[in-house]
Amino acid sequence: MIPYSRRGRSVAAAALLAAASFPVLAGCSAELPEPSALPTAAAVRQSPGPVLSDDQQRTVDAAWTAFQQLNGIYLAAGQTGKYDWTKDPTRRPLYRYAGGRYMAQLERDLGLLSEQGLVRIGKPTVTLRRVVSVSATSIVVEACVDDAGTDTVNKKTRKSVAAPGQNKRYPVTLRAGLYPDSLWRWVDSHTDRAASC
Repeated sequence: MIPYSRRGRSVAAAALLAAASFPVLAGCSAELPEPSALPTAAAVRQSPGPVLSDDQQRTVDAAWTAFQQLNGIYLAAGQTGKYDWTKDPTRRPLYRYAGGRYMAQLERDLGLLSEQGLVRIGKPTVTLRRVVSVSATSIVVEACVDDAGTDTVNKKTRKSVAAPGQNKRYPVTLRAGLYPDSLWRWVDSHTDRAASC
């Protein structure tokens, strides 16, 4: 369960929640311009990525550390069913690390799990594969998610509700944006479950 894939409202879809669930709208006062389109996984694989300056590498490292913290909060909430739903979105645990549509999507996923009496078990592995682009206000990266050791279960019965046959190792393209408070927040994602990594 990582913040990184788009889903519907069905139980099966909620069972496939992933952090990075990486997709996406509310909770932030600052607005970032939307990219024209995130690169597809196929396009990402064809390009080795940009050569980064030392400053750019430090920026990417800091943003990726923030993603790992975001993922940890999201995983813990999905596994325990507990999340601080304070009325002020800027005081919620995910706010420091996620923004825009992505934060809204992650919180919606956590809300659906809770409403349907589901919890996640196991811990996925998310590995940064490469940097796609870096600018003064945006970072795009490709990560690999390995969900093989995870499941979504009914909290009471402990029975799995996950749809069978899902690809458990897949690429995810993520975008972080620089906010006016000088924090990098992860704001968008695209999961390619048809591909492997």
